[in-house]
Amino acid sequence: REYMTLLEQAPPLQAQSLTGDYRLLADFNGAVLAAHPTRLGVQFVTWDWSFDHTGLNQGNYFQENYVGAKQDFAIRAGLISKQQIFNQEQLIEIYRCCSDTLDAGFDLTAEQEKCIRGVQEQIATAAPDALDRIR
Repeated sequence: REYMTLLEQAPPLQAQSLTGDYRLLADFNGAVLAAHPTRLGVQFVTWDWSFDHTGLNQGNYFQENYVGAKQDFAIRAGLISKQQIFNQEQLIEIYRCCSDTLDAGFDLTAEQEKCIRGVQEQIATAAPDALDRIR
């Protein structure tokens, strides 16, 4: 719903050699986040502006993955560091290690156990298929 509202209000993206209906969702620090409605859904793209701000370079395409596109834009624009983001494989391994720690019988405080379970809940939200992938 969030991106559909933005898409309806977003201006067309103007750049050399760009064809099709691309809408500018965000433009910051030389990075662009755009949306392109297709018959299969909305495709999101992040690009870097060319040095003269007329063309676009190094596109990353995200079919129906608004969250991934926003994250890529935030990294490209320098809003967050790539080192602050765990990829899906890392999240799965962290979740597995949390499970192993909880199941190993370590002498954990209630606060430590609560923290570890909170990490697992956060990962399960970020990677809903975590449990299936661990199995």
